[in-house]
Amino acid sequence: MIDILKATSTRMKKILLPLFCIHFFIGAFAQQHTDDSTYFSMSIDELMDIEVTTASLQAESTAKTPVPTTVITREMIDAIGAQHIKEILTTYVPGFTAVEDHNEMNVSTRGIYASAQQKILFMINGHRLNSRSYSMANPDFGINLDKVKQIEVVRGPGSSLYGNVSLTAVVNIITLKGEDLDGTRIKIAGGNYGQRYISTIAGTSLGEDSDILLWGHYYNALGEEYKMKYTADYSSNTTEDGVAYLGSAQGNYDIGVQASWGHFDFLFNTSRGKIQQPFSDGGGTGELYDRDDYDKVFGENTGLLQEMKRAKIGYSTSLNERLDFKAEVYGDDAHILAHLVVAPRTRKNSVVSWWDRDLGGIAQFTYRYPGGSILTGAQVDWMEVYDSFWATSTSGSGILTTFQDTTTLLLDAGQEVIYSAFTQARHQLSKSLLLNAGFRYDLKRRHEGENIKALSPRIALIYEVSPLHNIKFSYAKSFVDAPYWYRYNSLPSYAGSRDLKPENLQTFQLTVDSRLLKSKIYNSANVFYQTLNDFIFRDPEADNNEPRYRNAGTLTSWGLEEEVRTKLGDFDLTANATYQYAIEAKDYEVNGSDIANIPTFTSNIIGTYNISRHVMINAAFKYISSQFSPIVALGSDVSVPDHYTEAAIVINTGVRYANNNLAIDLRVRNVADKEYYQGGSTRFPYPQQGRWITGSLQYTFRN
Repeated sequence: MIDILKATSTRMKKILLPLFCIHFFIGAFAQQHTDDSTYFSMSIDELMDIEVTTASLQAESTAKTPVPTTVITREMIDAIGAQHIKEILTTYVPGFTAVEDHNEMNVSTRGIYASAQQKILFMINGHRLNSRSYSMANPDFGINLDKVKQIEVVRGPGSSLYGNVSLTAVVNIITLKGEDLDGTRIKIAGGNYGQRYISTIAGTSLGEDSDILLWGHYYNALGEEYKMKYTADYSSNTTEDGVAYLGSAQGNYDIGVQASWGHFDFLFNTSRGKIQQPFSDGGGTGELYDRDDYDKVFGENTGLLQEMKRAKIGYSTSLNERLDFKAEVYGDDAHILAHLVVAPRTRKNSVVSWWDRDLGGIAQFTYRYPGGSILTGAQVDWMEVYDSFWATSTSGSGILTTFQDTTTLLLDAGQEVIYSAFTQARHQLSKSLLLNAGFRYDLKRRHEGENIKALSPRIALIYEVSPLHNIKFSYAKSFVDAPYWYRYNSLPSYAGSRDLKPENLQTFQLTVDSRLLKSKIYNSANVFYQTLNDFIFRDPEADNNEPRYRNAGTLTSWGLEEEVRTKLGDFDLTANATYQYAIEAKDYEVNGSDIANIPTFTSNIIGTYNISRHVMINAAFKYISSQFSPIVALGSDVSVPDHYTEAAIVINTGVRYANNNLAIDLRVRNVADKEYYQGGSTRFPYPQQGRWITGSLQYTFRN
């Protein structure tokens, strides 16, 4: 324990200095600009009092949310010219860091991640985006950003309200209303590396309590071909130099409609996300390959795609002055297809594909009384895997015209259902003290094996020290069940995984929110302490009679998260920083206090300056500390189990012209063309994208 404290003290000195510099810079600037002539397009008070609904399933300000909640506004998305959700989360939300996978976009929250994004619940207007059989919702180009009004990110366990999958965070994408746009907006964009983008959104009010918004976009990019020596993929199978394919995205789209009519609301959406793997993603993985060696399979080049279709009908009403009722029914369909590069040397490839669908319903009542409110509800969620296959080409063919055998069933066809009940009470214990507490009970009837039972509590106290300062303390527990993909998979690498248990996370959080210098600055500091149990661990030493995947991993860690924002006349500054420290772990890759592929310290400083009424410039500075990122060689003896990447500073910038109808944007990412690396569920850290330039033109036709 003494050694931990000493190490923590040394590291804290390194961490607190940059944080102090951020505070000093903002404070000094604010003190020079506190005269009466300062104005805001939106004041800090207004920004911090934006209404959110995700944390408590009820409207409240961020000051009243039971756990730290980050809100990303439309203005913030435009400021950085964001292209996908991953860019937004890793820029604006503390605790979120990028991690690599073989063929999917991925992010980590507070050091917890898997080979796909399966630990964070993503939603659109409260409707789940994660697939049922794979638990995946990738933060990629399959989510249209032009339709977004704001994004609410609840940091920490979310199962007390949302159940399965909401292990580490909940991300709720709130769309614009048709009346916000009242017209049609068309946007086209392009750039180097074959970037092509087109988007349109249209919306209008249909009268009192009625509204409609429609959207659609398409994105494609050939990607950057990053030259590499054959030794750089750490495989004895690679004998020639080649390239890694960075940022290659194929045929991504998001089409949908959100409408309301009286007491009813409707959502219909279809989307597709796909990136091409930087290196091989089957067999040994991580080898250089030539994408021209592989013909299309079922119309698809190499890479992993997910196609989703979603529909929801909701109804809400006030039964009397104190009692509200809300209900919804929904149905979704998901298709995953991965065209894998198995062995580049022999041009061997494979394809895995499956389909699942679900039906469900939620009903909830909210009772309001003078001192607070009580919410109670129930949910039923049924899913079915109804088709799948797995096929591999004959070695050397490079196409799937000849199979080794006939196609094989990939997943068991089967059904699962979750029955859930939840409740939450918000009660004003005193003028300054608010209690927010609740729990959810989930019973999951699995396709085979023992049923799953999970109780997910949350309790929080919010103390308003003064109108400018408040303190929050919370405890919460969450879970994510082992995906159907792991449990009922016929691939040899998943043998013995049918009895995997859910993963569980318990988190304590202490948050201090303050408005400083006459509300010129908003500052939020959050300390978390978390314990992850039953993490699904892949045992590389398991023999043929032992399961490859086991509930063996544990991680106990703590961290510090900081958010700062100020608006000073024509200047807007947002900053955040995160420090993470592993206390102990078992079968979870750490080196001392360092979590594998997670930077100990990250920070972002995003500055936006309005040169004139119509012209804005933006610069975003990201610092990523050195990180423990092991190298596991394939068929050679050059593994480096204690490898660390170098620290990196990445600068993005842009300029935007906008008037009432026209917007022109020029964006440069990684201005200095910085070479840096990021690991994850990969054998070695992958190179990251260099300098990308994107220009866009947007025009709005008003009704």
